[in-house]
Amino acid sequence: MPLGNYGVWKAHPVKYDVERQARKPHLTLYFRDNGGGNSHAAINIKSGDQESRLVYWVNEDMNDHPLETALSGLKTGFHRLDDSDTEPDPSGLRLDYIRGNLFDVNAGRILPHDIHRPNNDIIDVLEPRLKQAIYEGAAVYIYGEQYHSKDGIHNVHMNQGNTSIPRYSGENGVFQDGALIFHFPETDKWIGLFFAFASQAVHTSEDEGRAILLSRVTWKDLLLDDLIENSVAIRRALVNPPQGQQQQFVTLTNLTDRKLSLARWKIRNSEWAQQVLPKGAALDARATEDFAIPHCQLSTAGDTITLLNRDALKVAGVSYSSRMQKGPIVFAG
Repeated sequence: MPLGNYGVWKAHPVKYDVERQARKPHLTLYFRDNGGGNSHAAINIKSGDQESRLVYWVNEDMNDHPLETALSGLKTGFHRLDDSDTEPDPSGLRLDYIRGNLFDVNAGRILPHDIHRPNNDIIDVLEPRLKQAIYEGAAVYIYGEQYHSKDGIHNVHMNQGNTSIPRYSGENGVFQDGALIFHFPETDKWIGLFFAFASQAVHTSEDEGRAILLSRVTWKDLLLDDLIENSVAIRRALVNPPQGQQQQFVTLTNLTDRKLSLARWKIRNSEWAQQVLPKGAALDARATEDFAIPHCQLSTAGDTITLLNRDALKVAGVSYSSRMQKGPIVFAG
């Protein structure tokens, strides 16, 4: 079943400790909020299964993601985010690594937890950013599951696509992933740190977050074996057409050297409205084309755009904010 007490905790980090020799080591982040005493977050730095390594992604610029607006209005403290099953999250706060377009999937790295050389393990990724956040008095938004004791939070990582250990498979669910998101007030900069286990599935079912057996692709497969999932990229989107101009559209580019059929592929927004591409839709090798999306209205207040293939496997995803509205929005990549 999904996590029982999933939510986001807004706080201010004060210190941290690192376990280096434990069987399942954690980095413990201590933080304070308006409640007074320090609470803590247990952040996995090693998996408990045979594939012990973690995957991490760093999004150094989350200022243009719709999540920024949703988080900005939160008061300090823990905010429980009720299970929305497979429906879009009305609060805009729940995280989903597969469906939320939170980072560039292919920019992930798989690292062990502690190698005795600089800049080559997961601790080397975490420590500089935690030190900076503590020094600058940044706000941290910790996503995960609150302990029953209410004094801390864990499962600060992807919580779906678990396959290797049965007891973890029971925690699968959509829109319940964990992460660390920091806001540095002096520069108004938002960055996100996202974690998964190398053995977790890249594609998951939309009802329960289970691994899709049709795909059988794990993060280890995708990021180490150079399996290319992003055969098509989302290059542009016209969200706010000039008066009298045609309707909204999304521009797709074929990244391969062969013609691709896009028949029955889907373009989806954050509300899960979707445009099913027609039977004859296709892209020639390295070609770019605009596709009208009358059944998938994109919000001028910020939205996500996800491209799914005919088997409902995610191929590409982007996001934009309300500030990116002048003419077609161009996405990097």
